[in-house]
Parts: sequence; C-alpha cells; structure tokens
Amino acid sequence: MTISSKILPTRRKRIALYSGDPNLRREISTRLDSLAIYDVQVEEAAAFLEGPKGEGKPSVVILDVGDGTLLENARLMEARAEWTNVPLIALSGELPPERIRTLVRLNAADWLRKPFDNKELVNAVSFHDTGSQATKTRVITFIGAGGGAGATTLALSAAEYLSKKSLSMAAATCLVDLDFQHANCSSYLNLYNEFDLTSVISQPERLDVELMDIIKLMRSPGFTLYSFERPELPFEPKGQDFVFKLLDLAAYRFDNVVIDLPNRETPWLNTVLSSSDEIFLVFELNVVSLRHAKQIYSRIRELRGSAASVTLVANKHKRKLFGNHFSRGELQKIFKMPHIKSVSLDAPLLTDAVNRALLPTEVHARARFNKDVKSMFRERLDAKTR
Repeated sequence: MTISSKILPTRRKRIALYSGDPNLRREISTRLDSLAIYDVQVEEAAAFLEGPKGEGKPSVVILDVGDGTLLENARLMEARAEWTNVPLIALSGELPPERIRTLVRLNAADWLRKPFDNKELVNAVSFHDTGSQATKTRVITFIGAGGGAGATTLALSAAEYLSKKSLSMAAATCLVDLDFQHANCSSYLNLYNEFDLTSVISQPERLDVELMDIIKLMRSPGFTLYSFERPELPFEPKGQDFVFKLLDLAAYRFDNVVIDLPNRETPWLNTVLSSSDEIFLVFELNVVSLRHAKQIYSRIRELRGSAASVTLVANKHKRKLFGNHFSRGELQKIFKMPHIKSVSLDAPLLTDAVNRALLPTEVHARARFNKDVKSMFRERLDAKTR
C-alpha cells in the first residue's frame, strides 16, 4: 500500500439524502455532518424522481424507499438514469422479493435494511464515495537534517499558520507526526494520546474515518493533530500498513496535511517524499547538518527530479556580522539553488514556548523568529494555495 498522490477527497462533499422519515433524515444528517467531511442535502423521498438539482451531482445518493412503495413508481428507472454513475445507497425495511429485484435493476451500489447501525452507514458512504467534487489534498512535509534542526517547530508553525486563516481552514488542516519514537509534536503542546493503538496497528483495515475522529488530538482553536508515542511501530509487521492507512485517511479528510517526517530510514520515508506537494528541508549552519541536508536534498531530486517543490531552510540563523560560518552565497553553491530561506535563532523564545506548551507566536507574536517564519510561509504556501 502506498500514499496515492492522486487522492482527491478533502473538501466537504455533498451527500444527497432522500427520505420521507423526518427522524431518519435528522439522524443520518447529524451523523454524517459530525464527521466534518460531508454536507448533507436533505429532501423528501419523492424528490429523487426529479433528478439531480442544478448545482451538480453529489458524491453519493442515499435513497430511503421505506416500505417499497416508491419502487412501484413508473418514473423511477428514468430518474435513476439521470443520476448516471453516482453511487446509490438504498435504505428500506423488509421488502418482498419482487421489490428487491427492482432495487437490483436500479443499480444500487449498496443496501441497508432498517434498523441499521450508524457505523454501517458511515462505512457504506465512505466506501462508495467517489470524491467527484473534491479537490486535491495538499501535502506539506517538514524534514530535518538531523535531530534538533527545528523541523518539528516549523511543522507546528505551518499548521498554525494555515489554521489561523479562517475557521474553515482550521477544520481542513491537520498535522501528522511520524516521529513515533518521541511524538514531539504532541509533547511540545503537552497533549498526549491515550488511545491504545495495539489492535488497530495489527489490523490496519479497522482504521476508518470514524476512528480517525476518535484518535485525533485537538488544540483549540486550531488544527487537528495525529501524534502517537510508539517507538516499536516501525518494526511491527503491520506498522507500515497502519502508517499508509493513517496518511491516506488524513488526505481523505483534510485539505492541508502537514507532515513532520523524521530523517530515519523507515518503509514510508521515500513514499512521503515522493507524494508531497511541498517539502521544507530544515538544517542548521554547521558542517554536519549541511552534509546531511545535502544528502537528503540529493535523495529528493533522485526521487522526484526537478519537479519537486523544495524549500531549503537555514534555521537558527544568527543575525550578526561574524555569527555564521556560511554565507548565503556559499549555501547557494552547496545546493545549487538560488533561493534559500533563513530563520533567526531565538533560543529564549523557543525554550519558553516548549516549557509553557505554547506555540512560538503565542509567546511573542512579533519576535523576529515568527516574522521570518510568517514571511516564508506567505511566500511558499500562500502563493500556491489551490
């Protein structure tokens, strides 16, 4: 299993629900709306016969035929043809064989007999969802050239930067921490995931959109965070499958997926680098960090060629005449890239942020570090907003 760079769903997708039962309409729409993936358009069952509305076809149609009387309507087959390839999930009570055959002729993708479990419905919708109205998820990856380079702090800052644009952007942004050794993204914010992942890791197919809502961490107001401290995960038989399923579902659910990717040889390292829309390679201004950064940069180019959008970030930059051992011109020669971003060193600010479980902007929004980060994200992320 791999992350598909063509995974489309993320924006709230429209589900057309047709039912003559007001209680069922309310129950289904409330359940699907709560997942923050779907917008549910509710109509009486008879409105299905009018065909799709002018705003275009939904991702899935849910049709409650009740006791089956609707299946006798002469207009039914013609109406179904107007929905063309939109998956149809039929709901009903107990039906006689001849009406079940009508459901088959309707080309229903699925059938749930009432009463049914909400999880059955969610699984049916997510399975048959075509994502026809979705836009491509943007995957933004931060990787450091070694421990302490600052990639985690910048990943947190990027998630915050995107989520502060609007409430809808906050709901559409998540940060996935792939450092299972330390789970620093959650540790920095003093958030801890107490969900026992053992059974899910051994059976990754159990991970679905509903469970993703249960295992997430939230920092209000702001973005969704997936961060787990489980050092043995890279070595578990199904660990790789779990990570890919987690990333696939994050891409399914969110418009912006920010990834904190440790610089370690894991089964998902190359896949994440190959699938990312934006890569921020973070390094310090010393020989060891530069050597590692050069290796990672070469690796990205081997995987992606010149098509990869890579931002080189010289972190912990000292703004004084004799403070840095490498000039901007020397860095450009090393990486053969004309534009390299720098972020100022502000140890007191970052130490205070970690000790207080705050983001750097929450400690001192006008600090030089935050100004540098905001300027970099404005240029590298805003200009490429879909």
